[in-house]
Amino acid sequence: MPNWIPKPEWKEQAAFLIGGGSSLRGFDFSLLKGKNTIGCNQAFRLGPEVVQYCLFGDSGFWQKNQVDLSKFPGKVVTCTPVLQSKPVPWLLQMRRIRDGLHEGNILGWNYSTGAAAINLAVSLGAHRIYLLGYDLGVLPETTPPGKLSSHWHTHYPNITKDYAFQRFLRGFNTVAASLKQHYPHVEVINVTDGSSKLDVFPKISQSALLSVLKEGS
Repeated sequence: MPNWIPKPEWKEQAAFLIGGGSSLRGFDFSLLKGKNTIGCNQAFRLGPEVVQYCLFGDSGFWQKNQVDLSKFPGKVVTCTPVLQSKPVPWLLQMRRIRDGLHEGNILGWNYSTGAAAINLAVSLGAHRIYLLGYDLGVLPETTPPGKLSSHWHTHYPNITKDYAFQRFLRGFNTVAASLKQHYPHVEVINVTDGSSKLDVFPKISQSALLSVLKEGS
């Protein structure tokens, strides 16, 4: 099966990327209906009205969630190397390169699905990309007492280790440099109320995002 090549269907449009960070706990995802969206990993469970594309890059995620993923009526994209030799008809498969941003049938991995999602949004033609739930850390202030979590959902029972977040941060540094060099027209905005440890992109608050969504930007 040939690798999938995204078309610029979001040309000159905004895209909204849904990460896993706990800052999205309680977020009204229905506000994203009808928007250009990429949901990372477990975000596909929000349904196709909210998540237009689901992206995953880990073989472990595939092993644990392939049955539920097969029932997702939206588009499922992966750059998981182990699946390259195992064609699945409903999967949109792309080649993976570890660093940077790429075009055609290639995604830059940059150490995380969240970073790869930026590359996918660029390939789909987006000129402004909003990052939601890109916390890159455990945020006690966003979780109820006794329920400390790295994520807004309950599908990852373990807390992500700090060394993993540090690796993710290195990947985003590479993404930021690649955007500046090759895609200066693309704007990436980190939606956070100040708790996100991702500092290489401009930040706006969640309340500012709500204004953007209401305006249809």
